Amino acid sequence: MFTIIARVILRNRILILSLLLVATAFMLYQGFSVKVSYHFSRLLPVTDSTQIDYEIFKETFDQVGNTVVLAGDNVDIFTPKNYRYWKKLESDLDTIVGVENVLSPVSSYTLVRDDSLKKLKVVLLDSISNDLESTRALYNDLPFYKGLLYSKDGKSPLMLVQIGKDYLYNKNIVRVIESIKAVIASFEEESGAQMHASGLPYIRMANTRKVTKEISLFIVMALAVTSLLLYLLLRSFRAMAISLLVVIIGVCWTFGLIASFNYTISMLSSLIPSLIIVIGVPNCIFLINKYHSEYKGHGNKVLALQRVIRKIGAATLMTNTTTALGFAAFILTDSTILKEFGVIASINILLVFFISIIVIPIFYSFAPAPKRKHYNHLDQRWLNNLMTFLTKTVKEYRPLVYISMFILIALALYGASKIYTTGNLSEEFSKSGTLYKDLKFLEKEFGGVVPLEIVIDTRRKNGVRKNSTLKKLDQLQAELAELPHLSRSLSVVDGLKFTKQAYYRGSKDFYSLPTSQERDFILSYIPGDRENLNLLRALIDSTGQLARISLQIADLGTDESKVLQAQIKEKVDVIFPPDRYDVTITGASVIFLKGTSYLIRNLIVSLLLAIFVIAIIMALLFRSFAMVIVSLLPNLFPLLMTAGIMGYFGIPLKPSTILVFSIAFGISVDDTIHFLAKYRQELRQSNWNIGRSALAAISETGVSMFYTSIILFFGFSVFIASSFGGTVSLGILVSITLIIAMFSNLLLLPSLLLSLEKLVTNRSFDEPLLTLYSEVDDEEDEVEENVQS
Repeated sequence: MFTIIARVILRNRILILSLLLVATAFMLYQGFSVKVSYHFSRLLPVTDSTQIDYEIFKETFDQVGNTVVLAGDNVDIFTPKNYRYWKKLESDLDTIVGVENVLSPVSSYTLVRDDSLKKLKVVLLDSISNDLESTRALYNDLPFYKGLLYSKDGKSPLMLVQIGKDYLYNKNIVRVIESIKAVIASFEEESGAQMHASGLPYIRMANTRKVTKEISLFIVMALAVTSLLLYLLLRSFRAMAISLLVVIIGVCWTFGLIASFNYTISMLSSLIPSLIIVIGVPNCIFLINKYHSEYKGHGNKVLALQRVIRKIGAATLMTNTTTALGFAAFILTDSTILKEFGVIASINILLVFFISIIVIPIFYSFAPAPKRKHYNHLDQRWLNNLMTFLTKTVKEYRPLVYISMFILIALALYGASKIYTTGNLSEEFSKSGTLYKDLKFLEKEFGGVVPLEIVIDTRRKNGVRKNSTLKKLDQLQAELAELPHLSRSLSVVDGLKFTKQAYYRGSKDFYSLPTSQERDFILSYIPGDRENLNLLRALIDSTGQLARISLQIADLGTDESKVLQAQIKEKVDVIFPPDRYDVTITGASVIFLKGTSYLIRNLIVSLLLAIFVIAIIMALLFRSFAMVIVSLLPNLFPLLMTAGIMGYFGIPLKPSTILVFSIAFGISVDDTIHFLAKYRQELRQSNWNIGRSALAAISETGVSMFYTSIILFFGFSVFIASSFGGTVSLGILVSITLIIAMFSNLLLLPSLLLSLEKLVTNRSFDEPLLTLYSEVDDEEDEVEENVQS
């Protein structure tokens, strides 16, 4: 097939290249319309019961997670100077288009009893006091606000900034958050006080801004690193330039495909352009090295280009297919972000192969024939010494290879046993970054900022208004207050206590749950339709059947979160027995905890499926079960080593790190395919001399494998520059895994072939269903005279 492809490409160079450039221009045009995601990525499928409960909660209580939380660090806002600055901060925030409401201690409300109207009036605290000390005293006499708008030690005031729903999930949110940050910066400069900011909208936009910046950063860094390495390894500006052209075209197609599929750029998909650069360059190296090697052998440029396409085209296609399968495994998860990542990455990997198999031969067909300096890199002394060392080790020291492998496996197994699973909101944050420090400050002072919701279904209309239900709510809130890592809770009970205190002239001694007799005449003092009051509407549904307890939880790891949520569930079940009440524990914290566990399970299944599918491909290529096992071992060994490294260095298993295994496995198998395909070709040419064939395969494929592994190592290392911890871990771990895989394929694989020669190398191995390397003799090659050199 690739003989025909070679003939078509070389005979129709101008037409094919023109079509490719036109298609690339179209994709580039499409790419300009690509948008950045302004949502948190959905981790659970829409059919999952936990996700369904969360969606029902949001609809019932009209909750959208639209609050930015600001906290002052050791600021007494009831002093004249600080009060003035704080009021200005509130005023400036309130003028931002998109900000719906601002609430803090100085703008808090109280209820005042008006006997003439027999109503409770809602008034601002500072409107009924003569001075700031009086306002402070009034605020401190309102237990309702204790722990809500001021820390328990009274040193950190809180400001809640609500953003309008229409501004949350589009590009306007960027302007709103940036305006909030600018106002905060101005306040800090004028007052000298330090502010801490967090909340779901703030965190989401901080991540979005970082993603936007890092796309360009990674592309530039990947191009710089790969271009430098290409020149150092190939010693040719021409080879470097054409390789960069191939991957740049691939990047254009990446953005075009994201826009064409109507996807958005997320933290994960932002990595694809740089991944295409890093993964696409090895294609170029294999093709260019083969071209130089062929030309060096016979000096015929056209024949060399034909053989580049015909002899290793199928092998390179197959290696790209296995790499694409490593990414395509993510499509099988029920996570939108991973599906999109898998679709775009796998398609682009195959596309960059076709781009390279078209552009490189056509480019060199127009370029002058290579001079000796262009292929001198094939004979570098240090590289030849490395190949000689590997060959000698496989030939004479195989027992040492096996002993070393077993020792490393034992160490890796022990390390892997120390791996722990985690997944929390701040796991991807840089520990030295402001975002992380602000989140931890708010946890320390207020208990947490990640929403946790408890919804009690009384199973009857107006069941919440029963005195027994209210007492149970009050009891549960008291029990929750004893648990660590939780903020002050809020329910309809707190509203009723607040109302009772106001009815009794503001005395905090009356801040308690009204009796059933008190409740009727106290609630009659509430102005208007009490079911339409914001507080009641947010904490009790319109039928009076559902009650909500709202609180925030610290951003804990997986195990700690599970323990805490189990403790909450235990207390809930004691107070609200499951046979009489339906209780749902939900919120962003619950979704994130279960979503992380769900995602990890799915990714493990996807990895196993990728291994299975690639094993089937190996079986089709080599038609030997023993050979399939032998070919997989050198690629599973690096994964085990990486797991061991994670255990020893305390790197947790989470969605971003488990991605490493599928990506690295799909890439590392490429070396195995190239090696075994060359090994089989050498077998035929050496009349089935297994030892000579294995050693020849090392010498023939080792140089390209070394080049590509070095580029992949340094290429993936650019992700270390990320401000996301998960991306940093991904870059480090994939780089390490691929270097281990290279030595595994050049030492362990040929050692196994020689030690198990009778078991793995038989006549079925010589009769594959799929042929990768063409074994046509040189004299039978058709030289296309009408193709200009």
